[in-house]
Order: sequence, then C-alpha cells, then structure tokens
Amino acid sequence: MVLRLKIKNFGKVKSADILLNDMVVFVGNNNSGKTMVMQLIYGIRKELHDFPVTISGIRQSELNGEYLIFCARDWFREVELQINDYLAENKSRIMESIFGVPISVDEIKLVLEDTESVHFVGSISEYRDTEAGERQNGFSIDVLQYEKGEKKESFEGRFSEKDHLEDAVNETLNTIWRIMLSGKSALDAGQLFLPAARSGLQLLYKHYFVGETAGNLVMPVKDFLRFLQLYSADKQLSEVRKALLEFGEEHLLEGSIVQKGDETFYVDKHGERTVSLYIASSMIHELTPFIKALSGTQRIGWLYCDEVENSLHPLMQREMARWLIRMVNAGMHVIVSSHSDTMASRLNNLFMLTQLNRKKADYKRLTELELMEADMLRSDVEVSVYEFRSGENGKTTVEKLEFIDYPLMGYDFRLFSKNLDKLYDEADRITR
Repeated sequence: MVLRLKIKNFGKVKSADILLNDMVVFVGNNNSGKTMVMQLIYGIRKELHDFPVTISGIRQSELNGEYLIFCARDWFREVELQINDYLAENKSRIMESIFGVPISVDEIKLVLEDTESVHFVGSISEYRDTEAGERQNGFSIDVLQYEKGEKKESFEGRFSEKDHLEDAVNETLNTIWRIMLSGKSALDAGQLFLPAARSGLQLLYKHYFVGETAGNLVMPVKDFLRFLQLYSADKQLSEVRKALLEFGEEHLLEGSIVQKGDETFYVDKHGERTVSLYIASSMIHELTPFIKALSGTQRIGWLYCDEVENSLHPLMQREMARWLIRMVNAGMHVIVSSHSDTMASRLNNLFMLTQLNRKKADYKRLTELELMEADMLRSDVEVSVYEFRSGENGKTTVEKLEFIDYPLMGYDFRLFSKNLDKLYDEADRITR
C-alpha cells in the first residue's frame, strides 16, 4: 500500500500530488518550494504517527479462542475519510507546528493507494504469565499483511497493560495504521530530515539547545538538531547497515566518522590522520549526517535529504547516487531534492539500467560501467520523480515525470535539458 499526499495552494506551490513511493526525487529551480514540500511530508507523517484510527469498517469474528479483525477496503475508506476530516479541521495548527509560523494552504489530503490488493488480519488472544511471583494478564496480538491474497509480513506484540478486549482491538488497529504509514515492517523506524544547511547546523546544534541561538526553526530541522544531540553509535548493527556504511566510507568518505563523547571526528582510510569535524572539509560535513543516520541507535526508516549533492564533486555525485539506491534496496524510504544535472542524470542512468536488467540480467554491461547488481533497484521498489517549475505569476507547478521506456530515455528533465541547450548555444556562438 502506498500513500499519496495532495496539496493545493500551499505557499507558492499551486498544487502537488506526491506519491510516497520507496524513492522520491524532487528537481527544480531555486525557491520553487521543494524544501517546503519535503518538510510538509515529514510533518504530516509525524502528526499522524499516533493517530487513533476508527474501528468503523472492520469485520470481526471469533475462532478457536482467538478474536479476529479483518481490515480491507471498507476500513481503508473509513480511515481515509477520518484522517482527511482531521487534516481539514486542523490544517492551520498543523502548518504552524511544522513551520513555526502560519503558512497558507487550501487543502491537504491523504489518499490510500492500492487498497484493492491489500488487506490485514489481526488476531488477538489472551495470555497469562507468572513472572517474579506476579501474575500478568494481557493480550497477544499478531497482525498479518496480505497482498493479492499472499501473506507478505507478520507483526507480533504483547500488551500486558491491556485489560479489556476493546483496548486490544484499538491497539491492533493502531498497529495496522503504523504499518500503512511506515510502508515497511519496521514500525519503530523513525524519520530524519537532512537540511541543506546541515554543515553549519552540525557545528552549532549544541549552542541552540542551551539557548545561545536566537530565532525559530522548522520542526524537521529541530528534530535534526535533536538527533545530533542524542546520537550514539549502535554497537550491534545489522549486516545490511554495515554494508551501507562500508560503501559510504570506501566510495565517498575515504575514511570513517568516529564519535567520542559529544565530539565528532573524521579518520582517513589509513588511520593516520584524525581531524575534528569543525576543521574537516565541506564534503565530510555533508556526508557525516548520512553516516550517523545509518550507524546510530535510532533506526531511520525514512530519510529526507535536501540538496543531496551539496559540496560533492560530480564524480562523488555519481557515487552518492549509487549509495541512495543501496539505501532504498535495504528497505529505507528515501526522499531527495537536487539542483544538479549530474545527480539527476546519474540516477536516471541507474533507473534505466534497472529497467534493462529486470528484463535480462546483463552482468557484462554492469562490469563495463563499473557497477554491481546492488546498484540496481530491487524488482519490488517503486520510484516517483517530480519536477518543480516556477511560473511567471510566482506560483510553482509540480509535474510527475513519467518513465519513458520506448525509446529508452528514462525521465525527461526538461529543466536541465533547457540549461544544457543554452550552454551549448552559448559555446557555439562564442566559437562561431
């Protein structure tokens, strides 16, 4: 199941219809609204994380001592109506809680996609345990997710504090909602917004929290600073996270990031030089938050990165594109914005190669391009690409770009094509 966020007259954005797929790419002019839309998505997901979804529309039954809940199209429709009523009634408060100031918006709407092919079955059973001489009563909850009739995921939990079946039913429904909102099985996976000004913020975050910095910040940036403040390295990283870190350290950092107390250091790949972050290069500054997002005790399931190419040489942008693909393949949702034709073109090339490899694996071609199968998107991964275009009236239109597979062109970034055409024409006139 995929969530779709629709907005109308949000700041300078006339309208947008954003499909929150596994990977979302925003490209566009400066000051066209990309950052604000990313921050809005972040804020709406945070606002709705603990939303008490309705019981209306579910089917209930009992079987062999288990209480069963069936959630499908009717319940999805009720949840969508309930949430959109809530967003309509509270949009002014939500905008101010995200941005710190009133932001105009005519409509915020959440749409549940692919509800015809997905359903959930929650089973609730009582349990009694005796631990340390105390008897505990509660409910075990098991949630199964089905897609096109096939079981896809299973989620289990115990709730000893739930004394009544009604509480257990509500907890089961809230668990299902968090699965739908997360898009993945990791219900505890948080989200992290990496702002375009991440270099300076890393150096000043400690001063902000002791009140030495005046002024307000938007919610996603405050949460970023709080993430930096509370960061600690996870000593028991999964093999998937280790592989992601190793790729970033080898192909981009050419070294590693080490946290000692509340200080961050860069260590080169030979281990001969340890540099405090505040005197490290701008590239190290830009990459450090990615390393912390992958290595920290707080698990990040949704990663937002504004101006992902910041301080990266075009050759490094090529490697960053590979890293992003690998993050998505590892189960993370990744939303990025970019002003770089190099980054957009590299991502587009990887998307086209993925399309070709899904039809017929061509390892020779990958070897020639110095790529690996891990640089291709998994077959179940979906991508959405949007171009933000500033109009003469000051309003931005947001267009979803379609993938062109015949003739194979991938995504047609008209904004970048127009600029390259101008540069070519300029060079032609100079040398004519």
